[in-house]
Amino acid sequence: MSLDLTLTPNRSLPRDHARLLVLVVGGLFLIGSIRFLVLGLWPIIPFMIADVALLAWALRSNYRSGGAHERLVLAHDALTLTRVSPWGEAVSEQLEAYFTRVDIEETPLGDAHVFLASRGRRLRIGQFLSAPERREVAAVVREALARYRNQSPSTSAMA
Repeated sequence: MSLDLTLTPNRSLPRDHARLLVLVVGGLFLIGSIRFLVLGLWPIIPFMIADVALLAWALRSNYRSGGAHERLVLAHDALTLTRVSPWGEAVSEQLEAYFTRVDIEETPLGDAHVFLASRGRRLRIGQFLSAPERREVAAVVREALARYRNQSPSTSAMA
């Protein structure tokens, strides 16, 4: 096996720190809501509770989507791309390794989209990665495919 690569989404805030953030914001809002209650502005309190609940929901949703990943495996004459959804559903696609090429499409804004192409099929990889990370992944996959082609016996030598 010359390539076994797992691509996962980036998360800048660890899960424990996200919980701490919700608790700190909730505590600050609790202190503010006490002041609003004393001033007679109690209708603001439900909106503050809703803000904390929405923050907690958004962070939880963000971490749930972080369970998605892609795995590229080059073995036994096939390049296999397995996509796993945030809910654990896996879908695998196989391409013939010898005929697979890596295409990078640059956009005018400096973004890069990476595709695996083989015999009329194109599979986009690393959609959740940043543009520099996608370029790096493309270079790694290209290098692995080149090594594979150099190790494979030529069909003209078999004749």
